[in-house]
Amino acid sequence: MKKMNLGFIMVGLVFLISISVLSCQADEADDYFQQAEDVTAADLFIASEAYQNLQKEIRKGIRRRRNAINELSSEGKEQYHQLKKQLLNSETRMEARVQLNILLKYDERTERNRIFSIFQEVYEGVDVTRLELIRARQKYQMHKIVIGTRAEDPEALENCNKKCDGDMEQGVTNCYEIFNTCLENVPAKEKLYQEGPRYEACVDSHDFCLDCCYFDLTGCQDACQAAYGKKEK
Repeated sequence: MKKMNLGFIMVGLVFLISISVLSCQADEADDYFQQAEDVTAADLFIASEAYQNLQKEIRKGIRRRRNAINELSSEGKEQYHQLKKQLLNSETRMEARVQLNILLKYDERTERNRIFSIFQEVYEGVDVTRLELIRARQKYQMHKIVIGTRAEDPEALENCNKKCDGDMEQGVTNCYEIFNTCLENVPAKEKLYQEGPRYEACVDSHDFCLDCCYFDLTGCQDACQAAYGKKEK
């Protein structure tokens, strides 16, 4: 009798375990399909090869400016910081832009036009809102970067700087999206010849937006250094 009861108990346990396993598998399947359902058109666009290639070009532009700044002498870097302040002033921005191109030894407007041309090709026909794109980029970045919390940690410093770079890329991309939207309200003739009051207003706003991204990057990197870099004794 005891053996029979034990047998029934064992069969019952096997049955319950089987039900539990099947339930877990079903839950996992549900989670999988739920994740699949959560993938939006914006997510697919952000993960696409075309968009990632655009980000590579943006990173090239960032590195080019960063390398140009690093090659400056102490006096040149001081002049660069002065020009940055002048770029924030609408009255001195135009002349500061000219002086900055001379200082960095390349025309940023030409570089920005090149990237914007790629941007237009990549974004052509994309039917998603800017808010959806921002959310998709945030989700994409969350899977790439984890920030450490320990002080004086080289790995945490590197991760923090990577996050700064990622934020910079997102900021620059946002600037191009805003610029593209701005141009939609510019007369076709002004866009064709790339001159005219409304076109130039969009360009000026675009330059200001991108300049702010570089300022934010510098501040972000300084904060990383203060939080995770070696402390001077």
